[in-house]
Amino acid sequence: MSKMKSIHYLLLGTIIFFIFEVIFIHTQSFIWMVVWLAVIYLARQYYYRPAGKTFFWIGLIGFIITVINTTTFQFILFIALVFLLLNWYQSKQTPTYHQPQFPLEKETTNRKVLFTNRWFGRQQTEANAYQWEDINIQSPFGETVIDLNYTVLPKGEPLIIVRQLIGNIQIIIPFDVEVDIHHSVLMGSVDILDHRDENMTNRVVHIQTADYQMASQKVKIVTSMIAGKIEVVRR
Repeated sequence: MSKMKSIHYLLLGTIIFFIFEVIFIHTQSFIWMVVWLAVIYLARQYYYRPAGKTFFWIGLIGFIITVINTTTFQFILFIALVFLLLNWYQSKQTPTYHQPQFPLEKETTNRKVLFTNRWFGRQQTEANAYQWEDINIQSPFGETVIDLNYTVLPKGEPLIIVRQLIGNIQIIIPFDVEVDIHHSVLMGSVDILDHRDENMTNRVVHIQTADYQMASQKVKIVTSMIAGKIEVVRR
């Protein structure tokens, strides 16, 4: 049996057990779900009115709370948390490195660097040489390392975007490259060049080196995370 089929059967079994639970075990939850769905449906018809918006959100919140209180949902949440923690621990042992490669001479074909975004595991460019393409990475858990020492940045304002839920981000910048950094974090720490803050809560940081506007070699970096640390160093 393939992995994808196993996942499908697991999801189907979970849905069947959830329906069985709310109908035969926790009948009260089933009744409340029907009530909240009816409230959501009716309020949606009059969403343009203030009362309609109010009842719509009351119904939605009530439905979500009812689902959260079911045993099936709590069991799935527990398994998911264990799975995420195990994968986060494994990803900490093998951090992700990104070292884009660029051609030494002009190519006759136009090829792009493609990142395969995954929930877990390594993310890296292919081994072949490519012309520069702006980097856009989604890495929910683990550690991401982007090393620009072997790149040839084009003129203009190359862009690097990294979105990460939990973990660490390290970006290595050559000494002759200026940077403009926008970093958003819910809870974590930053170590960006000469700026350090170990306790940041719901903050947005913008740091730009002095010669950024006039520099011919520069890069713009936009990062965001829920919890973790960002480190930008020259090396």
